[in-house]
Amino acid sequence: MPNHGLNDTHIPSQAVFLDSNDATISISDSEKVFYLNSPIIAPAGIRILIGLTNLTIANTIFNVDSRSSNNKLSLTQSGTTEVITIDSGNYSASTLVEALNASITLDITVSFDENNANFIFTGGSNFTINSETTMSRQLGLKNQLPTTAATSYVALHVCDFAGATNIYVRLRNVSMSNLDSRGRTTNVIASIVNSANFSDFIFYVPPEVLYFQINEQQLAHIDLELTDQEGQVIQLNGSSFNLTLSVHFSIERQTNVFDNRVLSEIHQRQIEELKTDSN
Repeated sequence: MPNHGLNDTHIPSQAVFLDSNDATISISDSEKVFYLNSPIIAPAGIRILIGLTNLTIANTIFNVDSRSSNNKLSLTQSGTTEVITIDSGNYSASTLVEALNASITLDITVSFDENNANFIFTGGSNFTINSETTMSRQLGLKNQLPTTAATSYVALHVCDFAGATNIYVRLRNVSMSNLDSRGRTTNVIASIVNSANFSDFIFYVPPEVLYFQINEQQLAHIDLELTDQEGQVIQLNGSSFNLTLSVHFSIERQTNVFDNRVLSEIHQRQIEELKTDSN
């Protein structure tokens, strides 16, 4: 029997409990593929609705890591280019200054202005910070690279060590009508605010579960991916996660589709009426 108000069919709703440690295929800590012994199938005339009911995950995400390509600083001085690669870790402004100064061999030092929360680069001769730098977010250098040659440079923006502020749960093998900030369709079914301190746990239980109609008529496997707010696959550093997906079934309704030409004619008529009224 149906067991949810959204389910108006004869097919019982289902819950899919996923433990990342039990994945059939493990691409990385946050990319898992689970094969279902009993596929979820919607007969003709019925659509599948899916939503994220809960998720438990440890916040073991570094704010500087190689996977999201945010660990490089590229400098050029006196014709010599040096690319600094910082070890993955959870950095503060002071520890990042120490790591950078320990790695830079050019005549350039990095300091941090605590009052203004920005980084300062100082050289014994003219230098540039190159566009190959991937730490622009942490160093406050976004949209400033490459810099002009000078003996000093003060980052225009404040530093940002927030790391992954949101965790997006993606189902890569399904398609739906959700949109991202650029207006493109996306298969993200939930955006989870990362409000936990580093090494604490995130217990996500939404006050209201949002269910999304997918275009597929059956699911034989679930291809799951966790990314940050920039779309980069997050690195959990060996940690695992658990989540529950709820599946309901809904009778497919007829959708009225308007001809774009008709809508355009209506819009043009409205514009002409407004012009007439204004005169």
